[in-house]
Amino acid sequence: MELTENYAVRGDRALGAGDEDKLGFREVAKRIATSLVDRASEDGLVVGLEGAWGSGKSSLLFLVGDELSKLPLATRPTVIHFRPWLIGNRDALITSLFTELSNQLDQVALAAGDATRISITKAKKAGKALRSFMSALSKAGEMVEVAGDVAGIGAVKYAGKGLKAAGGMAGTNAPPQLADLKDQLVTSLRELGHRFVVTIDDVDRLEPGEIMEILRLVRSVVDLPNVIYVLCYDSEVLAHSIQAAASVQNGRAFLEKIIQLTVMVPKPEAFQLRQWFAEALRQIGVAKDEDERERLREVIDHEGGRQLRTPRSVVRALDSIRFFWPPLREISADLADLVWLHLIKDGNPALYRWIEEYCGTAAALSLGTARVDEAEKSQQSAAVEAAAGEHVFDNDLYRHSFSAQLAGVTPNFSKSGPVFQLFERVDDRTRDEAIQSRRLASPDHYRLYFAMATPSHALRQSDFNALWDALGNRGKTGGGRGVMTRVYRVGVGGGLAGGVIPSGHGGATRFSNADPCGPARHDPAVAGRGRRASRRECGSEG
Repeated sequence: MELTENYAVRGDRALGAGDEDKLGFREVAKRIATSLVDRASEDGLVVGLEGAWGSGKSSLLFLVGDELSKLPLATRPTVIHFRPWLIGNRDALITSLFTELSNQLDQVALAAGDATRISITKAKKAGKALRSFMSALSKAGEMVEVAGDVAGIGAVKYAGKGLKAAGGMAGTNAPPQLADLKDQLVTSLRELGHRFVVTIDDVDRLEPGEIMEILRLVRSVVDLPNVIYVLCYDSEVLAHSIQAAASVQNGRAFLEKIIQLTVMVPKPEAFQLRQWFAEALRQIGVAKDEDERERLREVIDHEGGRQLRTPRSVVRALDSIRFFWPPLREISADLADLVWLHLIKDGNPALYRWIEEYCGTAAALSLGTARVDEAEKSQQSAAVEAAAGEHVFDNDLYRHSFSAQLAGVTPNFSKSGPVFQLFERVDDRTRDEAIQSRRLASPDHYRLYFAMATPSHALRQSDFNALWDALGNRGKTGGGRGVMTRVYRVGVGGGLAGGVIPSGHGGATRFSNADPCGPARHDPAVAGRGRRASRRECGSEG
């Protein structure tokens, strides 16, 4: 099938040029950008942009940079995007940052003039002071062996000579020439009066030792006037890494010594996330009829309300549906069922796996090739509660909506007993409607939702109906002489073994078999669970 834009998997990427801001971060970015220019101290500043993984930190950081670039030329800062995780050598961190800052100073000098209110002479002076300091720092790195601490908390030792020199420079043991050169650099940058904003994304994804080096850079080594650092991180992850690297008990207290101002990434409202998901979903697929549309709305409200908690969760769920829906769309499968299943898959993989196993066993029961005893039902009931998590099914409405998706599941609203009655009998009409609509509850089609295709040897419900009808007519055909059964035994993990049962009307039903006395579950994934669901005992031939 030709790949269209609607089905193209987007991937979990931050916003970029031309991307739509779905959550209104643009207004937040404007306020942050204005504050960085108008309200930040000329002495320099370290700002922390905090948020959990997947909360949209990188997207907000991009928007802040974009808004800074739109400011009037006279007040527009120079933005430097420093990405330390692209630098393989730890000792290259200082060099890389200083080199980028030096290059930007050269650009400032080239652009200097009446429009920018920047003096060419001052810009060149600052650039020269920076290069002199870089050169001296590099030379000092060969002889200064000082393992200082960051902001006075804990002794943190570094293997890199350049960083040891930097630690010494920041303290009382700094060589006089190096200290003088830094003073000259500080004076030059202050006189220049031009602001630099250095953004550092994904700090929390670095190794603990690398994190400490970055914090050392921004707070001690490159703590310069009119240089503002904006660090993006998950505070919980970062604090844990600091504790590991610095051997301190309180990583948050350590971080507060480094980060002077914290900006929390706004938490999107649950309704915003569901609305974004619903609007994007309409570009991927549409329901076939009003019943499916209503069920889809309920799935987005109930399951989406539980699983769509961050921008990343929305993007991942949409990509999952983009990937799975095209082949299912071709056979007119149920979009609401697919959305429900994949919201759970991305939000709770353990529950998804339980559903997959349950559907396989329920299909075998429907085909009459297995039975489940009470002990197994109790075990599976406990398993679904454990997979879902504590108190998830306490909400009666959610308990009902969950049970409605699966065959043979009845909610138990009493105060005692399991939350569900599992593997209940499904009447023929309900089963046939599921088959006709190609629902997740269909024994013929459930595998499509997990594997996008049925096994080549899978039997349909109609095949088994014909088999049981033929066996039921044995008395009319001479005590079973009209039904000739040939069975090949197949191992649980083996390939297809053929069995042909000629029917009374001259047709034939082919099936695989793991039991010498009757047809096995038609699906290998189901057959593999033979130890968990007892097989139906067969009767003797007449």
